[in-house]
Amino acid sequence: MLDATGFVSQPVRRSPLEHRQPISSGNGEATLTERKFIGKLIIRGDAGQIGPLMESASGITLPTVPCTSVVAGERIALWLGPSEWMLLTPESEERTVSTAIETALAGQYHQVTDVTDYYTVIRIGGAKAREMLMKLTTLDMHPAKFPEGAVKGSIFGRVPAVLHCPTGASADAPDFDLVIRRSHADYLWCLLALAGREYGLPEQTPDGRVKLAVPG
Repeated sequence: MLDATGFVSQPVRRSPLEHRQPISSGNGEATLTERKFIGKLIIRGDAGQIGPLMESASGITLPTVPCTSVVAGERIALWLGPSEWMLLTPESEERTVSTAIETALAGQYHQVTDVTDYYTVIRIGGAKAREMLMKLTTLDMHPAKFPEGAVKGSIFGRVPAVLHCPTGASADAPDFDLVIRRSHADYLWCLLALAGREYGLPEQTPDGRVKLAVPG
């Protein structure tokens, strides 16, 4: 990147939704926020073989029960499939954690991929968070079917994403984290805002000539 004098300056890291500010209904019923720069690693392998080694290297156990998550401090492991997980870490930890895991799993059949810059996370909060999501997906969002700790991948308004209900979420006003590809982030942000219009979220206009499509 060139600065005003034409010399090379330090690169500036920008999140996929850098141009968006957190929005709120003003009454606590609905909020949207980007959780910027969270580390994201995709882990693949046999849970029985790599699980104990992963735990010793990263301090977190891989969830083996479908559609669940495990929390260890600020690190969260999301179940994506029988042999696939996403590990979320605090900002800038992903490389250190990835190196530790690779060292621990040397000689084991596995794959560790850093996808930090490929995805971002949109947090949907407020008392109407479930209702907003109900408008965009066929997932059963009833608290009994999607409790805290649950993880499920689905389509949200024609866009694939992974939804997680963090542990410790309020029963009355739960938070949900939507892990979304950066190329879809702006579209889904605006679509979520549209889903929350009746609860007071401000209108968000998508970049480019994109039309929002709410499932009907």
